[in-house]
Amino acid sequence: MTPVVGVTGLPCSGKSLAASMLADGMLGGEAVCLKADDIGHAVLLRPKVVEKLADRFGGDVLRPDPAETRRAIAATVFHDPDALAWLEALVHPLVLEEVDRAVASRQGRPVVMEAALLFGSGMESRCGHILLIDSPFEIRLQRAAARGWDRVELERREKRQVPLFAEAVRGPYGGRIVPIANDADPEALRGRLHQAVSALR
Repeated sequence: MTPVVGVTGLPCSGKSLAASMLADGMLGGEAVCLKADDIGHAVLLRPKVVEKLADRFGGDVLRPDPAETRRAIAATVFHDPDALAWLEALVHPLVLEEVDRAVASRQGRPVVMEAALLFGSGMESRCGHILLIDSPFEIRLQRAAARGWDRVELERREKRQVPLFAEAVRGPYGGRIVPIANDADPEALRGRLHQAVSALR
């Protein structure tokens, strides 16, 4: 069975850095890092998905640049819970199919699954263990500034994740969640990840 370690956290918590460290020999064997965002972006480009998006939101959301299309869709669903639920019902199962296919192809070699919306998408059920990368808000705000995000934008992006994390800790996957503090330098994070992996083994 292929071991899958999930990595999640609030925006700018350091998920990508932690996932890359884990995949770089920390889990043993030839680990690979799967990024749910990348898989989701590819799913949105599928012709049948594009057709459904246009039917639901209108052709104006479709742009020559896929990144612009994603931003237009995000702006459309931001204030519309029904539209967001529809979008996730369309995309999440397709992402899970790709995740399952990728994990099966590994034939037992480790997989690191990086996903902001790990909980609530079904991806948590694919993970043997889940590392929750935790950084204080002010540190995350400094990192967000490098992306051009202000406090309002950072709070907007994390608003939906907070209740999902709270529910997950209380839910059936709570025992699999390992919090990892990322409040110092990268080497401190690396050390904490090593400790966590050793304890999981």
